[in-house]
Order: sequence, then structure tokens, then C-alpha cells
Amino acid sequence: MAIIKHISIKVSPLALLKYITGETKDEEVKFITGLNCSEEAESAYMEMGLCYQSFANEKFCGKRNDGGKQKIKMHHYIQSFSKGEITPEEAHRIAIKWAETVFGTEHQIVVATHTDKEHIHTHFAVNAYSLNGKHWIDNKATLKMCRDISDKIVREHNLSVIKNPSRNKNNSYGEWLARQNGTSWKAKLCDDIDRLILQDNVKDISDLIRELQNCGYEVTQHKYLSVKPAYLKNRKAVRTLRLGDGYGLEELQYRIENKDMEMPISEVAKYEGVQRDYALCLRSLQIKLYRRETDWHKVTYGELRKNAELLNYVCSNNIHSKDEFENMVNTAAEKADRLAKDIKDIEKKVCILERYDNGCDELIQYKLQLDDLRKKYEKAVSEKKEISGNYKIFVRQLESDYEVILRKAKTELEAYEEELHKPPKREFTDVVRDMSAWAERVIATERKYKKVEAEKNIIQPRKYDRQEGR
Repeated sequence: MAIIKHISIKVSPLALLKYITGETKDEEVKFITGLNCSEEAESAYMEMGLCYQSFANEKFCGKRNDGGKQKIKMHHYIQSFSKGEITPEEAHRIAIKWAETVFGTEHQIVVATHTDKEHIHTHFAVNAYSLNGKHWIDNKATLKMCRDISDKIVREHNLSVIKNPSRNKNNSYGEWLARQNGTSWKAKLCDDIDRLILQDNVKDISDLIRELQNCGYEVTQHKYLSVKPAYLKNRKAVRTLRLGDGYGLEELQYRIENKDMEMPISEVAKYEGVQRDYALCLRSLQIKLYRRETDWHKVTYGELRKNAELLNYVCSNNIHSKDEFENMVNTAAEKADRLAKDIKDIEKKVCILERYDNGCDELIQYKLQLDDLRKKYEKAVSEKKEISGNYKIFVRQLESDYEVILRKAKTELEAYEEELHKPPKREFTDVVRDMSAWAERVIATERKYKKVEAEKNIIQPRKYDRQEGR
């Protein structure tokens, strides 16, 4: 079976390239392929460095001198197979197909298959930026996509995959055994939390804490929520986030506020443009998790919360298309760049005045202006990061992660809107009511006709009858 792992490379991309190409290994690496770059470590490093530096605006090697957060230079993926399951040639073919499917045709990747261990495995050195400037972000969603694509390709080659991958690494063997035997107090705590959240009197975290205490739990809330049964005097309380997905403090609050109710389709129909697409995705994810559909385990409460927050952000900023969102990003970036330029200009003037006329009124004014600009710049940079971060998530989800979900959800929405435009069906009671009204009108018309005939007979004179002489 194939396993995909990921490692972020922030400091020494050249060392990774030398390792996977075999320059620092005893055994020769026979299977090496360069996608959009050279197969040789030094050449690939120079080519990737030129691409990275042109888009990241920083060096491809070394640490930052300002002590700031280190950026990811390269993504190191590893695809491993079970012992004796595959030949090196086939593993390398699968690896190249996987890399091209995941990253497309614009990324620089060195693919190297190693045979120095009992299990055959392939290393992938992926530049953080593609040739067209697209930044690859590794997170749970992209790693899941990588593994899903790997499983699909492996199945096509009639090889095995992991059917039920483990999701929670927090439980020890003792806890696992207790759960199997039905004696785990943590499992009971999860059941109690699930039950209490759905009660009408639980409207926030403080209500949940009160109800847990009424059930015999000791609860403390600081940065995290920690709980344990009161009778376990010598046991340490467990942080609820360790219980699994949906039990962290933010996830619990989200669950309480939503009470396991997905967004109705009628609410989705109120949105327009790209807001509607995002609302459809959110509703589909809620249905998967709340109704425990076949692939519900692929959705987390944390993901739902983040999607709801992003939908609110898109709506509050009146964004209806990808272009509008992109313009917002560009505007924020231009504002930050303009302020940075203004700061540099003022700093030059301050530097000149400090050298030739230190203490003048003009210098004081420039320094006050500089302080004000720096505050505005910090705020602008913060806004730029927020907008850019939301935009990246937004685009990635709509263009990759949620493509299938959105296609299915749109079908449901179209059926709903079509139903809205249909004339309402007449109920049986409406038909009876209409028949009764029709019958009353017929009877009224007949009465009116008889009344008119009777009046004619009274008013008109009788005709002369010759036989009777009348």
C-alpha cells in the first residue's frame, strides 16, 4: 500500500536536493526525473532559486536576518510502498503521474525513487512557487487531496491502499483498550457532551459547564476546557480538544450555536454570485457531518467553523465574484506599498535634517508624521494579510477542494428554484371550495332567470282567442 508524507523545508533546500539525488548517500539513485528543472542537484537548486526569488522577494537559502517567521522554500513529499509490493520502475512511473496530477505542469519538481531500504519509496522536492507564481500551501486539505490522488493511481495499478486511515493520534493504547471494553470514562464524557449540547437550556459554554458539573464532572476553563469525573481524585483532567474532532473550545461553541442544523436551501437561495457557491459548499459539508453520510469523517467541525467565518467575511465585504475579491487583495497591497514608499521618503528627509539641521521644527514635524505613517502601515499590512489569507483559502476551496461538492449542490438548488416558479398545486379542499362556489353561482343565476320570467307573465296582456270570443 502507498503512504504519502510531507515535510516543510525552510532553511536548506540544496541539502534536500543532494540527498534525494544520491550525492550524499552511499548507494546510487538510478531513477531520477526533473519536471521543469534539471535532474542534477546544483542545477535544479539554481533553477528553483531563480523562480522562488522572483515571486517570494527573498533569498532561496539561509535564515532570515530580521528574526521573522521563516518561509517554506520547498515541499518534501515521500510516497512509500509496502515491502515487496512493487518494482522500482513501476514506483517511479506512479510517482511521476502523481506529481503531474497533483501539481500540474507549471511546478518545478525533482522526483527520485530510492531502493536502499526494504520498502521502495520516492522523494519529491517541490518548489514552493510555480513558474507562473502560484504559491503551494500545504495544509490538511491539500495533504488529503494528495493522499486521495495517490490512492486513486495506486488502485489503477491494482495495488492496495489504506481503507480506514487513523484520524486521532491522541489516544494511548490503554485508552483504546478501555474504549474497546466499554470502560472508558473519556468515551462516556464524549457521549455526555454530545447529549448536553442538544439541550435547549445549553446556549453557550458556561451553560455546558454547568450541566457537566451537574452530571458529576469537575470542569475548569482557562485557555482550554479541562474535564474529569469528580470521583477520579488521582487522575488528571483531560483537555476536551484531546477527545477528538468537535470537542475543542471553539468547536463546542460552534456546535452549541448551530445545534446540528444545516443551513436551509431557502437561505442559500438568498445569496448571489460567488457567495451562493460558497454557501452551497458550507451546506453540503454540514449535511455530511451532521447526518453522518458515508464520507462524513472527511469533514471536521473546525472546517465548518472556518467556512462559516469566511462566508460572513465575503458577505460583510459585499464580494460577489472572484474578480471583486482579487481587486480587494490588490487594493490592500497597493495601500501598504504606498505607505511603505511614503515612509521611506520621510525617513530620507529625516536623515538629511538630522545630519545638517538637527532640532529644527521641520524635523519634529517629519518625525511626528513618520510615527503616524508607521501606525497606518502596520494596520495596512495586517489588513493585507487578512484579506490575502482569506482569498487564498477561498480560491483553493472553490477551484479544487469543493469542485465536486459544488456541482452536486447546484443541482439541488436548481431543482428548488424550479419548484418555486411552478404554479402552486391545488389542494382537494380548494377544489371542493371552488365547486361549491360554482354551484351557488349556478343556482343564483337560475333563480334570477325564473324571477325575470315570472315578471314577464304578469306585465304582458293576454292574447285574443277567436274561438272563445275573447
